Amino acid sequence: MSAEERIKEITEELANTKRHKGTEHHIGLLMARRAKLQRELLDKASKKGGGSGYDIKKQGNATVVILGFPSVGKSTLISKITDAKSKIAAYEFTTLECIPGIMKYKGASIQVLDIPGIIEGAQEGKGRGREVLSVARKADLILVMLNATKQGEYEVMERELREVGIRMGKKPPNVDIKKEVRGGVHIITARKLTRISRQEIIAILNEYGIHNATVTVKENIDGDQLIDVLEKNRVYVEEVVVVNKTDLTGGIQNGFPKGALPICAERGEGLEELREKIYNELKFMQVLTKTRTKGVDREEPMMMKIGDTVRKFVSKLPRDYKKNFKYALVWGKSVKFPGQRVGLGHKLIDGDIVYVVKK
Repeated sequence: MSAEERIKEITEELANTKRHKGTEHHIGLLMARRAKLQRELLDKASKKGGGSGYDIKKQGNATVVILGFPSVGKSTLISKITDAKSKIAAYEFTTLECIPGIMKYKGASIQVLDIPGIIEGAQEGKGRGREVLSVARKADLILVMLNATKQGEYEVMERELREVGIRMGKKPPNVDIKKEVRGGVHIITARKLTRISRQEIIAILNEYGIHNATVTVKENIDGDQLIDVLEKNRVYVEEVVVVNKTDLTGGIQNGFPKGALPICAERGEGLEELREKIYNELKFMQVLTKTRTKGVDREEPMMMKIGDTVRKFVSKLPRDYKKNFKYALVWGKSVKFPGQRVGLGHKLIDGDIVYVVKK
């Protein structure tokens, strides 16, 4: 029996097994075994490689992947918001390779990738699906593009991505697992667990070879989230959802994700709002550089991410700055007074001015 067939069999068994105290341990085992099989398939797809048109070198300050079903309008969109020349036609699978473009916005250079339209069953390899999804794993943000005239597309794509370890718009579960030498599994919870039982936790841990551990759970997780922590290969990616062709429906109808942006790529409607949303979700900030001879460079600010430190700033400078770093002087909202002396661990804020002093 192939891994795909075994996964399907386990999924059906889980769907048909009623949850009660007598089945909790069995459910945990099934979930863990299915996750291991899914990992095997993912590893095979990664070793196989992307093939022609999929080995894209990351460029710019961040990478955005446009994900959608065939003929949703991805090629039209990328041609409108970037410098890419993606083939456009009114039939399915126009894009047969990954086409990159660069979107310039507020000083940031954002790489946008137009990949072939996803189809249901992509994670099983249909339509070169695993290769398409492997590109999405490397993105800083996934732009989910939906058709205003069709419902249910988002749920399908979310499921396909979940099967290959991609979690859109989510944070890693707040769970800590500390292996012990003896004593069995000790579970500490900060909140009441309503989506997973202690027996399921123990069963899942045992299937992963963990029989002695202290597990600290700080949120109301389910079995899949615990497995995510154990697998350690999940990718947590920011997401922006757009609904295209809203000119045909008069806007976004019920049944689409909350917060989705209405656009009409062909007419160019809603694209400025989309650029702003992408920029904000990527959590960009601008930091100005200062030199002894040229003063403050306001023409080309350094693009950073919210939460970045002086260490990250220095890493973007020529190599000798990091090697010979002594301290930095900072002007801006992140310091108590202008020109404050700080070290590599100092967190910067949008609009800060930094001058690096070398040894």
